[in-house]
Amino acid sequence: MAGAQFGEWAYLQEESEVISCAYSPDGKACAIGLHNGTIRVYATSNWEKMRTLTGHTGYVRSVVYSPSGSQLASGSSDKTVRLWDAQSGAAGHTLTGHTANVYSVVYSPSGSQLASGSEDNTVRLWDAQSGEAVHTLTGHTDWVNSVVYSPSGSQLASGSSDNTVRLWDAQSGAAGHTLEGHTSSVLSVVYSPSGAQLASGSSDETVRLWDAHSGAAGHTLRGHTSDVLSVVYSPSGAQIASSGGSYDKTVRLWDAHSGAAVHTLTGHTATVYSVVYSPSGSQLASGSRDLTVRLWDAHSGAAGHTLTGHT
Repeated sequence: MAGAQFGEWAYLQEESEVISCAYSPDGKACAIGLHNGTIRVYATSNWEKMRTLTGHTGYVRSVVYSPSGSQLASGSSDKTVRLWDAQSGAAGHTLTGHTANVYSVVYSPSGSQLASGSEDNTVRLWDAQSGEAVHTLTGHTDWVNSVVYSPSGSQLASGSSDNTVRLWDAQSGAAGHTLEGHTSSVLSVVYSPSGAQLASGSSDETVRLWDAHSGAAGHTLRGHTSDVLSVVYSPSGAQIASSGGSYDKTVRLWDAHSGAAVHTLTGHTATVYSVVYSPSGSQLASGSRDLTVRLWDAHSGAAGHTLTGHT
């Protein structure tokens, strides 16, 4: 992958299904969570592999960098959250307490706290430095598939297989609004960069937009033909990207204000589990069951490089 240039694009071929991917805050690295329990970290300048993190005994469903970029956290089907030194790849604390698969892990904006969502129907809050448990948030009646902090760090949102999005006070763990409207599992939830809006992706094949303060429903984005597995805002907040399941295989781009469809990105040959913007917002990376990571131009939707090597 040495010498890859913007416009040429690349894809990474892995030896295992790509379940999750995350850029470092400075955009210089991309971490890939695999079905075989490993995490691969690549340099985005040339897409050369820098290191492989091993320790999980189940697939890596979620991987995320701390806001400072110094730490990585990963959630796995082995029921644990693991912390890693992002520079050296050294293993840190292993956070135990969940009693089923961990589907989603996220840092608070300050980096001091972590939240994890699990198949055990709970959200757990942790101290990111010590690894100690802080709160267990209960109320969902089915799996918690996605959890996210508001940009201010004061609020948490969680999406569940009980078809709802729940809002929580991030400090006290107190329950807030319950957002109802999806007719099937909520698989992904995300705040806009301003914190004013939420977007949620569901097995009902839609993305729904919500007012993050009042919980009021906004636009419903239709077009996917299968589960919407991942939803993300561009860094500017002007665009939303979403990825589809096995009967869809696409990444779709939307106008975050009007809800209008902008581009449909095709090329993956299987379920697209994860989609993420580069910190500049100019590039998108999508990870798929087809064992590839594909890179896209976020403005034109042009396909580029396919990064291979995943098994």
